[in-house]
Amino acid sequence: MVEMEIQPVTPPSANERYGDVVGALSELTQALAVEEGMPETLQRILDLALKLIPGCHAASVTVLDASGEPVTALGTSEETYRLDQSQYAFGDGPCLDAARRHTINRCHMEEAEQAWPDFTGVAKSMGLRSYLSAGLIDNGTPVGALNLSSRDRDGFDALDEAFIAMFSIPAASVIAGRDRYERTRELADQLKRAMDSRAVIDRAIGIVMVQARCNGDEAFERLRRSSNNQNVKLRELAERIVQQVDASSLGSAV
Repeated sequence: MVEMEIQPVTPPSANERYGDVVGALSELTQALAVEEGMPETLQRILDLALKLIPGCHAASVTVLDASGEPVTALGTSEETYRLDQSQYAFGDGPCLDAARRHTINRCHMEEAEQAWPDFTGVAKSMGLRSYLSAGLIDNGTPVGALNLSSRDRDGFDALDEAFIAMFSIPAASVIAGRDRYERTRELADQLKRAMDSRAVIDRAIGIVMVQARCNGDEAFERLRRSSNNQNVKLRELAERIVQQVDASSLGSAV
């Protein structure tokens, strides 16, 4: 029987790991131009973190809403959602601290226990032994945090801090882009509602002009006074008038 010599596995050097991350970020930068939504891009970022940071066993992205309330936009396991939710419930933890102060928190649980004992208790119960979180910021405004956890006591090192800082840039950009998109869509909805209101009011004015044999200004003034007297919005009154005329026209046609 021939014995085979087992060669020890040599961990990748810092230069090799850095080269991998730079290559991955280059791909991610190109993908940002074609990705359709925030979840897809954030998923790509989390996948890269799991692949390129050896000690990372789970990852998530926390997003701060307009009022500063945190929510987990994406996580790699149910465990990560539970860990994030525990911090939100306690109102503190390395993730929230990183998000609020735009800092990077790297710690093993013995260190974390001094600052965040509640969080540490939950993390230990899950078998997690170290944590790394980077705050995300866009134009000076905190938008969330990128969170990594490990089952190893020293799961993350200084090089991992540099890597997560690099990942945080596209993560913050896509989150801020989502917020800008939502605000733009809300404005578009408001404009559409305003245009719809104007259309029905203009039609009601035309109906009043015919019925009262008056000009447009006089018809609008009649509608305004009637709206005030009945204590209803001008659009609601206009809709009633239009619906009554439509129903009358339909009855005549039948």
